[in-house]
Amino acid sequence: MIDYFHIPPEALIDVQITKKQFGEKVVLSGLEKRALREDVQRVTMKALLQTRTIGVASYKDEEYDYTQIIFAEVSIRNQSKAALIASMIQKAFPAPLFLIVNYEDYYCVNWCVKRINQLDNSKRVIEDEQTTRFFDINGEEELVNHCLQSLNLEKASYSTLKDLYEYMASKLLMLKVSDEAGNFIQADTNTLVDYSAILHLLQENRKEQQSIIGEIKAETQFNKTIKLNSNLRELQDKERNLQKRLIKE
Repeated sequence: MIDYFHIPPEALIDVQITKKQFGEKVVLSGLEKRALREDVQRVTMKALLQTRTIGVASYKDEEYDYTQIIFAEVSIRNQSKAALIASMIQKAFPAPLFLIVNYEDYYCVNWCVKRINQLDNSKRVIEDEQTTRFFDINGEEELVNHCLQSLNLEKASYSTLKDLYEYMASKLLMLKVSDEAGNFIQADTNTLVDYSAILHLLQENRKEQQSIIGEIKAETQFNKTIKLNSNLRELQDKERNLQKRLIKE
């Protein structure tokens, strides 16, 4: 999977992080400790992008630190634990991180924005965490193949590591947008914010739908069931309209 990013050889590494090292690096909840013990096979750092390895200027201000970008891969045994494990690993690395999650023959990519904690600048506040769906890099799904080809760093335009990170994040986000739209879509800087906003609305809409479906299953009064079903149909209509907006952007 790492090959699709076309990272310069000077920046490629292959450093495995043991579970013991990981457990010492970050404070874990009981659920995270169990996932690390039972569901994580291995964590490997695959690339370290710095000025000296990629020849691109770093970026740092009071809120953000892009002096390096890490690419890492985690192999897992349980696909349903992917989100928990990805969030756990993101917490362990203060640097911006693209995390490739591998389950059997399938992959997804996780990333987020890390803001410097103003009370403790050694810590980070994680915002806008995103994860693509799982996909088969050896499959024949045209949409996925187009998205994978778009990850090529050699074709990117950037002047700092922050620009580079945001470029890669935008390409990965478009896999999620393309899935919703039903065909491959490429974004520019003017439309990316709009796409992100629509994806957020879709996510919130589906949470509401799931909540109402739960209420319908538990409801015993006929009149209330009719009302809940009406609310559900309204949300489903909104969902379809949001998907149409993605195509028109």
